[in-house]
Amino acid sequence: MTKRALHHEETRQRLVEAAVSLHAERGIVTTKPADIAARANVALTTYYKHFPNLDSLVRACTERGRQRNPPPDPATIAALPPGPGARVSMMVETLFRYYALREPWLFTGRTEVRFVPQLQQVMAGLAVTRDAFVREALTPAGASPGAVAVTTALVDFWAWHTLRREVGLTEDEVVRVVVTTIWRVVEIAGPGQGVDGPGQVASPF
Repeated sequence: MTKRALHHEETRQRLVEAAVSLHAERGIVTTKPADIAARANVALTTYYKHFPNLDSLVRACTERGRQRNPPPDPATIAALPPGPGARVSMMVETLFRYYALREPWLFTGRTEVRFVPQLQQVMAGLAVTRDAFVREALTPAGASPGAVAVTTALVDFWAWHTLRREVGLTEDEVVRVVVTTIWRVVEIAGPGQGVDGPGQVASPF
């Protein structure tokens, strides 16, 4: 790269790092371009040369997050034996470990997606990953629709965040409680017992 191109890329990366940090600290809505420029120690006009709109900034920050902490791969569950034992534990541990690493940004995404449309695709991608883990963990066990639905809620970021930050459980306690509860749900609901009839969903408890 030429010196000019190298300087351009270095400046862009400083802006992205500044934005990522500020979004973790205060969210996207209250972070202004001037804040990012100041954190990166560049002029505001320089910021706009690199990121003329919020779409371009969110894409760059999302890509940086993926580079730092790649989303977990459901294939790690598919590679395990078909029984749900190891699969359920691995699913919960893997997803919750990822949530812990990305907590500030995932919290921003969940709370600000209504106000920042650019986050919709990001959060939809997280839901796709979560749902894929649930399928890989429970499908071999023939889990009922009700059990799958409850499990999906239990391994969602918001459930993890509530148990960790509001209830105050440790990481290990959250994993143990959720794994135990999923087993309870699957065991009581039983294969094919999640739906009693049209519009009737059996309680898995």
